[in-house]
Amino acid sequence: MRNPVIVFIAALALAIAIFPQTATAETAQRGGAGRGNAPPPGPQHDPRDLSGIWLQRGGGPSSNPVSEWTKEQLPFTPKGKAEFEARKPGKGPRAGLPAAGNDPLSEANVPGLLRTLVYARPFQFIHTPDKVVQLFEWFRIWREIWTDGRKMPEDPGPRFYGYSISRWEGDAFVVETAGLDPRLWGDEWGMPFSEDMRVLERWRRLDRDNMELTITFTDPVMYTKPWTTDTKRFRLQPKGSPNGEMLEVIFAPIDEQDFNAKIRNPSNGVPR
Repeated sequence: MRNPVIVFIAALALAIAIFPQTATAETAQRGGAGRGNAPPPGPQHDPRDLSGIWLQRGGGPSSNPVSEWTKEQLPFTPKGKAEFEARKPGKGPRAGLPAAGNDPLSEANVPGLLRTLVYARPFQFIHTPDKVVQLFEWFRIWREIWTDGRKMPEDPGPRFYGYSISRWEGDAFVVETAGLDPRLWGDEWGMPFSEDMRVLERWRRLDRDNMELTITFTDPVMYTKPWTTDTKRFRLQPKGSPNGEMLEVIFAPIDEQDFNAKIRNPSNGVPR
């Protein structure tokens, strides 16, 4: 004859072992979480897949009169300070009359890499087997970022958009760029750089819908030390949304000539 006490203890032990698992399964089926537990995870994403159309969000350009990239003062060398002060932007805190400025963009030149990165227009990442392609709405620019392990060429430039190689550091997509053409500006305010400029971008996808970027600039000709930008934040643009596909935004000489004749020149007292 079975001992009733032993039978009761065995049944109680079995119930204790089964109940937590059953409760957890029921909670999961109901889509809830137990009191004090973390909220359910967000939509799944691969942190090493940056695909999609992204748009900078929040903050807009910095109010710093010397840089759109940071709120801090820039560590200019004497040459860098002189170069910056010689630049006369048509926009921003130091803006003068557009016709009296010397912004390369006012003559329908391309903006170049740095100015394109800081400008708040949609852009897209596309992954391929040996490179990541970055497409920008502004000027319909495309950029190659090599992912095949190659080294930086000894003489990569000068190029308007530089030469870019990359690597992954954890979930950070780290891009190194050299060979930039110093005739262009680094932002709307007139940021100078030389042929020795080295750019280190760190892109990080935080979750499915959000990504951030910081950049470190190293240029011993224009700056006394490397400096890092404020963090720029971007949001994924859903398909079918207003920014879910990119427009044709091209700064064409034919349009610029018309703008000069009708607006820029008259604003500076130049007859039509």
